[in-house]
Amino acid sequence: MAQTRLDFLVFYRGNLVSGFDYVYIKRHEGHAFWHSRDKAQEAKDITDIDFDFYNPHFNQAGQAFNWRYREQWSDMTTSWDDFTDKAMRYINTWMTAYPGPSQTEPSLNDEWGIRFKVPSENERMIWGLNAYPANLQSFIDFLYTFAN
Repeated sequence: MAQTRLDFLVFYRGNLVSGFDYVYIKRHEGHAFWHSRDKAQEAKDITDIDFDFYNPHFNQAGQAFNWRYREQWSDMTTSWDDFTDKAMRYINTWMTAYPGPSQTEPSLNDEWGIRFKVPSENERMIWGLNAYPANLQSFIDFLYTFAN
């Protein structure tokens, strides 16, 4: 049983010139999903109740069927507890900010951050600019293991 659960987690990385890549991970009404968007796509609001992916859907007769979404997503319903435990092990070792020196050429900056919410707590954010926790790349690799 996990010690700390998450309602959602958003990871982003990029800069103001080239844009940001996003990973959205959310639990909602008994199911959970993983979804990514690249720099060319519009950012989503993780707290929007309509931002949700799930299967199966049910027809009027109550029969299950898989809805075909236009966007790629991964069902994380069965792996949510394991994901939460591992993600929080990374997050709990991090400071709240990693403000490194800003580059004079904005396209050379590397900005990253996570937004997350634990039930019954306020939403939190950890971010960095050209500075990182030692295990950030391991965390990113972990996040992308859930991609289809």
